Amino acid sequence: MTPPTVYHYGPGTYNVGQLQDEITAAGLPVPQGVNGSGYAGPGTAATHVDVACDNALTAAQKMQLDGVVAAHVPRGPRQARPLWSIRGDVQALTPTQWSNTWADLSAAVPGGPARKYLSDYGPNAGTIFCYDHVIYVVGGTTAQVKAGQVSLTACFCQDNWSYLWHPPFDPSIAIDGSEPA
Repeated sequence: MTPPTVYHYGPGTYNVGQLQDEITAAGLPVPQGVNGSGYAGPGTAATHVDVACDNALTAAQKMQLDGVVAAHVPRGPRQARPLWSIRGDVQALTPTQWSNTWADLSAAVPGGPARKYLSDYGPNAGTIFCYDHVIYVVGGTTAQVKAGQVSLTACFCQDNWSYLWHPPFDPSIAIDGSEPA
């Protein structure tokens, strides 16, 4: 097995998880890992990062990676966005984006629950189970079922902040379940 190609950056201020998401959102190959070092303590930012890639980047990709790292500004503390705000964003999805989202969210999890959203462990898990019952047992008109699906999606997104932030099933979607604290 070929060892990964590692690109070193620093000194700077880096939120490792956020940086990895930004690299992927930029259309670069998904890094094998982004590792930080030089932390001043728990909850602080890294001062150096290593971006490991399965294969060496082309010169153009390396320039793009350099730009993403240089433009990186770590987000401060975050909190969940209000459900009404997330729901408005979910309602504004295009028909294709909505179809892609619902197909992913309602798909069975191998070896797990019948629908992905039933794997939620956040504070909205009970509400999500109620929406599942209403959608699949009680039913309703097409508009009522769709309204339940939209609300359920907002609940899942509030519990799983990055779920709809450039997801792999539709990178054109950019709904953040969090906001600055």
